[in-house]
Amino acid sequence: MKRKTFLSSLENRCLLLDGSYGVQLLMRGYRDSPAETYNVRQPEVVATLQREYVACGVDLLSTNTFNSNPRKLKTLGFGEDFERFNRAGVRIAKEAARDKARVFGNMSATGEFVFPLGGYTFDEAVETFRRQAAILYEEGVEGFLLETFSDIKELKAAIMAVRKVTADLPLIVNMTFEADGRSITGTSAESYAVSIQDLDVDVIGINCTLAPAQSLRVFERLARVCQKPLCIQPNAGTPIYDGHRLSYDLSSESFAFYADDFIELGASIIGGCCGTGPEHIRLMRRALDQRRSPRAIDKDPKRYLSSRTVLTPIQPFLSIGERINPASRKSLQEQIQRKEWSQLLLEAQRQAEEGANAIDLNLGIEKTLDESAFSQVVCELDKRSSVPISFDIQTDKFLEVALREYPGRPLINSARVTPKSLENKIALLKRYGGTLILLAMGKEIPDTLEERVHIAFEGIRILEENGITKDRILVDPLVLSMASGKDPKVTLGIIARLKEHGILTSIGLSNLSYGLPNRTGVNGAFLAQAIERGLSAAILNSGDEVIQKVLAGALSLEGLDEPGIRASTIEDPILAAMVSGNREALNTLVEELLREHPPLTVSQQYLAKSMEELGQLYAKNEIYLPQLLLASDTAREIFDLVNQRLDPLLVFRGRVLLATVEGDVHDIGKNIVGTVLRSGGFEVIDVGKDVAAEKIVFKAKETDPDIIGLSAMMTTTIGEIETVIRALRENGIDKPVIAGGASLNRELAKRFGCAGFAKDAVEGLELCKSLITRYR
Repeated sequence: MKRKTFLSSLENRCLLLDGSYGVQLLMRGYRDSPAETYNVRQPEVVATLQREYVACGVDLLSTNTFNSNPRKLKTLGFGEDFERFNRAGVRIAKEAARDKARVFGNMSATGEFVFPLGGYTFDEAVETFRRQAAILYEEGVEGFLLETFSDIKELKAAIMAVRKVTADLPLIVNMTFEADGRSITGTSAESYAVSIQDLDVDVIGINCTLAPAQSLRVFERLARVCQKPLCIQPNAGTPIYDGHRLSYDLSSESFAFYADDFIELGASIIGGCCGTGPEHIRLMRRALDQRRSPRAIDKDPKRYLSSRTVLTPIQPFLSIGERINPASRKSLQEQIQRKEWSQLLLEAQRQAEEGANAIDLNLGIEKTLDESAFSQVVCELDKRSSVPISFDIQTDKFLEVALREYPGRPLINSARVTPKSLENKIALLKRYGGTLILLAMGKEIPDTLEERVHIAFEGIRILEENGITKDRILVDPLVLSMASGKDPKVTLGIIARLKEHGILTSIGLSNLSYGLPNRTGVNGAFLAQAIERGLSAAILNSGDEVIQKVLAGALSLEGLDEPGIRASTIEDPILAAMVSGNREALNTLVEELLREHPPLTVSQQYLAKSMEELGQLYAKNEIYLPQLLLASDTAREIFDLVNQRLDPLLVFRGRVLLATVEGDVHDIGKNIVGTVLRSGGFEVIDVGKDVAAEKIVFKAKETDPDIIGLSAMMTTTIGEIETVIRALRENGIDKPVIAGGASLNRELAKRFGCAGFAKDAVEGLELCKSLITRYR
């Protein structure tokens, strides 16, 4: 099915997608994992379920290939079946659909994070998904459904992979969010929308994790900022597993009740995720038939930039920090050439704290660098949950490397109105998304206002003809040095003229006063006049107090709010150094403390206190997973340094053995728990994922942990928790066992014999503290 045809079908009616596969098969008594094994072992089992979905009136039927990317299947022990599972999945679906429904190839996450949060590269992720997409395409799917992604960078890789295979078929993408509207990697629903809608996708949505009532709140946040058609696939409530039978607590009638709410928020496609089956979909069909047209809701008119975790509105004013620029800064240029990033990262952090809403990234003399410098610096900034980046990179191949790694919607600085410059930037914008600064110049800078305005409009026309809409463009009217005799009133006139046409503008403020005395005063006066004429953004020195006061005052006089919110500063210097990954500063602080206090005091009263506060910041969403992982790695080194001077029995709170049970390869949650436990002073022994009960018993005997923590995300594997506990007791190991995972609950954990259940990492830390106190 051509994309144009597909999008036309969304204009007048809401399409119905099917429900779950893996969970639905489990509820029917088919316990083999992954569910894709039935594509080749018992294809009639899958065919029966799909025919039921078709009989319910689905418009879109997904293939039973959710877990069938090669990386995940290899982890599950089915690597050799990769091609068979995918080809059979399409063939079964096509036979079931029989022209009554469109078959969409289903693809999902690998269960790992892409670097820097995880261990595999962006290019490896693209190739993983490309291999699966190629087979699904060869077998004749009519579109693609990417769902249940929690890492926006991995989702971006999957999108690029599909588009490497085909640009002709429709593409639906879904991320999964917690009830607070953020993914576990810290991306908000709004950041997801503004980042992904620039890419070559057709429909954007959410699925899994949440029941309809919870997902409705997240979906509304997505709908307000997303400009593309919307999809939603909630769960059928909360899973209930009694050790023998799996069910979900939301009835099919209650599930279908939310159809009107979803349509009111603009949903163009509705389906079901975990726990939903043919009965849910049948009643949803009936509800949709009674009201077929999605409603166009009011959209947030603001334009945004984003990083993985920070969403920045461009309006009313975007303050872009200028100081990551090694011009006339020899030490910074030398560090960049050696790929040492400490000074650059500190500058980025300071500018955010000073009030910069974005940072301009200029690595200086690019001919002295290679591609790895640009990928490294983007990943280092990502680890620190940086504010959005303005990429001031002149070499297109280096700019592309940076954009590939970037998990958000950046600003690209900049393009001239020349065929080569615009052609290259248009290609990058289409492939990777973002907003462009368009220079009001061709090969040369015109002197007059009229010439620059004319060139700006010509550039905008070319961009729009190539699919780059005006809301993704800021025009730089060019600020030239007064010392060279240039009249700044020309720039002010261009700003005012473009404002009349609704065009946003951005300037490099410091260019004005180059070579002049009293630079701050001149810059401040000009900034105030430019804002009065409608200036939208400026690259400036965010650390200049005069500029900041002028900016706030000028915006106030225009009846506008001050731009953005300053990045929060952490008062505890030890914790601040951990969160920013500043090992040098942390070492200095600790060495100073060791000169004044015994090592035990430093470890228990300073480092341990800071690490506990780290866990609380994470629990309160004041920092996110990238910062948590970075802080934990940074702290581990300094703890080792201090603890070398101590009796080991004096410095740790306790030892916890962690494992994901046999049959379950999802270890993201377990890894987060391990990080938080380490931050709370526990030694963590991580046995890994898909671990048999016998190995857990062996490691428990070998390491003598105080507590054993088990993780099971999949409904098919939570029974293994009981198996492990039974094996531990049979082998004389009477240590308290705690458990967690998406499919587990307190009641079931208690029934299995667990000493406690933790719904998240922070609760896990508190539970371990309590158990250590109780059992010692």
